[in-house]
Amino acid sequence: MVAGRLREVMLRADGAGRLAGEGVALGSAEHPVCGDHVELSLRLADGRIADLGFLARGCPAATAVAALAVQDLRGSAPAEAPARLRAAIGAAGGLAAHERHAEGLVLRALAQALAAGGG
Repeated sequence: MVAGRLREVMLRADGAGRLAGEGVALGSAEHPVCGDHVELSLRLADGRIADLGFLARGCPAATAVAALAVQDLRGSAPAEAPARLRAAIGAAGGLAAHERHAEGLVLRALAQALAAGGG
């Protein structure tokens, strides 16, 4: 079960929902075995991630990592976002072995959104 700061981030779920308006790019990823699904919407400005939103269903870790991405990736350059997310997960207490797939889901959704948004 997601614990510590990551649990708090999950329960607040800041950034839950899809961004609307001009310049929003979407990316999604689904785990083929458990069915967890994450969708990220993002807006780039001046070569940086200006805003993020997420929709997630499945295990609590998927929601927690998506919410953490929203919280910690705003303002980052697209190229530094994966390393920044990994560092944020570690700083928040990390994921148990059975939860680590959530990081991959969010990173795949992020990569797809960045590719769609020209990042």
